[in-house]
Amino acid sequence: MKNDGKKKRRQVDFIFACTILGLLVLIIICLFVTMFQHASQSKTASSSTSKSTQVSTKSSSTKTKTSTKTKSKADKETDLQADLAEMDSLGLYYDYANLSLEETVKAYMAEFGLAEDSVAFSYKDLTTGKTASMNDTQPMTAGSTYKLPLNMLVVDEVAKGKLSLTEAFDITNTTYEYIGEHNSYVSAFDGAMTIPQMQKFSLVYSENTPAYALSERLGGMEKAYAKFGRYGKSKGKIKTIQQEGNKTTTDYYIQVLDYLYTHRKKYKDLLYYLKVAFPGEYYHGLIGDNLTVAQKPGYVREALNVGAVVYEEKPYIIALYTKGLGGATEESTEINGVGYYQLTQLCYVINEWHRVNMN
Repeated sequence: MKNDGKKKRRQVDFIFACTILGLLVLIIICLFVTMFQHASQSKTASSSTSKSTQVSTKSSSTKTKTSTKTKSKADKETDLQADLAEMDSLGLYYDYANLSLEETVKAYMAEFGLAEDSVAFSYKDLTTGKTASMNDTQPMTAGSTYKLPLNMLVVDEVAKGKLSLTEAFDITNTTYEYIGEHNSYVSAFDGAMTIPQMQKFSLVYSENTPAYALSERLGGMEKAYAKFGRYGKSKGKIKTIQQEGNKTTTDYYIQVLDYLYTHRKKYKDLLYYLKVAFPGEYYHGLIGDNLTVAQKPGYVREALNVGAVVYEEKPYIIALYTKGLGGATEESTEINGVGYYQLTQLCYVINEWHRVNMN
């Protein structure tokens, strides 16, 4: 009996111990499950935050690439003050930072008593696409500015394999404007010129004989003028450049310059010639030669013009056409000195406005 009691007590103790042990195991399992769930939630939250951050960063990056920073008024004033001494020395101080380009040009014209229709221009900033213009569909005498789209047409034919850059073409019977100039070219080049030679002398020196020689590669001037619409068309009545009367608009010519710059790899040789043309003159007149400018001036009778790609910190293109500056008329046979200086002043004013507002 005594042994049976002890045996029963040991059984109870064993059952109690097993129960306690089972409870401890259950508690440990619950703790592990809780910790695992917490870790899993933390990982998911971290992953979600990381993805959210990546999306946010990507969105911010995209926004930065597509947004255009507007120059602050303070920065404009800083640049204005930096050039103030030069402006004052030239007598060309205007409220560049607070005026539009058209308003600035009109302020210059009012100060020097220029007629409202004596200046036409079209401008485009090549970084932002910002444009400005004045009298842009008004017919203006093109002068030698036609030689740029003429040269572009010839480059197009070379690119198609229809013309050779190494072949020397006969120029002895080429159409000419001045017999003396024509004879000089025939003599200097032994009666034949290559296309690169024609390009150089028609753009760097703006000579007429090599320009006529280029046109003959296209079937003559009439056929060449008929193709000028390849580079754009004005919204005015005169769509490109009229051969008869030599009239055009800045609205057309700015499109020529835009096409030239857009396809600058194709027309790299032309841009080189334009960059070395007329050093110290026209757009370089008051600005100087330190600024790279690919320019094609045009002068005849009452007209003084320049079309240019200006390589400022932010490049821009400008088609600037004038008439009657300095009292020049359609009967004038020489460049009017006062008118020419006024053209260089206009170039300075336009460039300074760009420097202050767009650079």
